[in-house]
Amino acid sequence: MTRPPGAWRQLDGGRRLRRPAGEQEVLDELPTDLGVGALLEGLDLAGERREPLTLVDSVLRRCDLAGGSWQQVTVRQVEVVDCRATGLRLSADLAQDTWVSGCRFDSAVVHVERVRGLLAFVGCTFAEALLTGDLSHAVFDDCDFDGAEFALSAATGCDLRTSRLAAARGLLTLRGARVSADHAVGMGPRLATEAGLTVED
Repeated sequence: MTRPPGAWRQLDGGRRLRRPAGEQEVLDELPTDLGVGALLEGLDLAGERREPLTLVDSVLRRCDLAGGSWQQVTVRQVEVVDCRATGLRLSADLAQDTWVSGCRFDSAVVHVERVRGLLAFVGCTFAEALLTGDLSHAVFDDCDFDGAEFALSAATGCDLRTSRLAAARGLLTLRGARVSADHAVGMGPRLATEAGLTVED
């Protein structure tokens, strides 16, 4: 798969992120520590452990990442599409121009230390997941956070407007995030509880 250098993926609101450039080489296993221009498709990577791991200009499509542990991860211009990542323990030191679509992160632990450019999750599920770190300027479009817990150090500009936050916890750590008016109404009682307030009629 070849894509001209400098190709961009356009998002709503004039936002965009740079797509993987150049020609991807088909691999039959996850790189040991560094993958540049890699294409991983339909691989069973369940339980795989990597520390550290750097992926650049790479694509993961329809892979099983369940139960793995990826630590000290750096991703630059990477696309992750239709992957199963239930129970994955992921700690990203840097996510730069990264597109994640149609993936299941249920019961996963996702930590992001720093976002550069844009980190976009589209149509992903995070049921009972734990999200930590700095998600400033990340975008979650049509994602499901049923029962998820946020324990963020920063969330300025994090866009959650089109996602579902049913029964999500740790809402006070979303300070600076963008939510819809419906979210604001629905989260009121939970925010009050987390703030230690007693609501009485």
